[in-house]
Amino acid sequence: MKRLSVIAFALTVTLSTYAYYDDYSGSSSSFEMPGWFTFMGVVMIIWGVLEIILFFKIWGMTNDVKAMKKDMFNETAFSSDAELAQFVRKNIVLGNIENIKRILLQNFMDTIKNRYNTLRQYSSLSTEEIMQIEIKSYIETLQKQFDIIGEKLPVYIQRMATFDDYFSLFKKEDLKYKELQLSDFRKNE
Repeated sequence: MKRLSVIAFALTVTLSTYAYYDDYSGSSSSFEMPGWFTFMGVVMIIWGVLEIILFFKIWGMTNDVKAMKKDMFNETAFSSDAELAQFVRKNIVLGNIENIKRILLQNFMDTIKNRYNTLRQYSSLSTEEIMQIEIKSYIETLQKQFDIIGEKLPVYIQRMATFDDYFSLFKKEDLKYKELQLSDFRKNE
């Protein structure tokens, strides 16, 4: 709408460019630029300015999209523990406990995967030896985070002790057994 009003204003201003002030005899020695040249020049300048403004608005919106993506799609690309703590505090104030739980669990899973990949890449240990390394310190950290928000850590995470326990949650053959175990646990609560 703003563009249309600016273009309409430019059209009314440039209407005088269509006026021809010389005689029509053709014997004039001075050259006068045709009105439509001037008109198109003004329209192109206005169009260019509006496009530059639009470019900077879109550029500014990319930061908003990144923030929305992090909030809406629960990305856990926190650059530091302070950023994670700030996110948790903000969501506690907003009352988004489920969102906090989801982010803490996602952050836990990302941390475990990154640690496992780092060990596989830079360690001389075999895969079987890596799978037996304990991850209790990560679970204890997650437990503390859940205690802060006043929630109970899921049982299947409390029972984990090694990388093998973590990755066994995601095996297809274990899935049906884990579902039965979880449904039994939910009935007992």
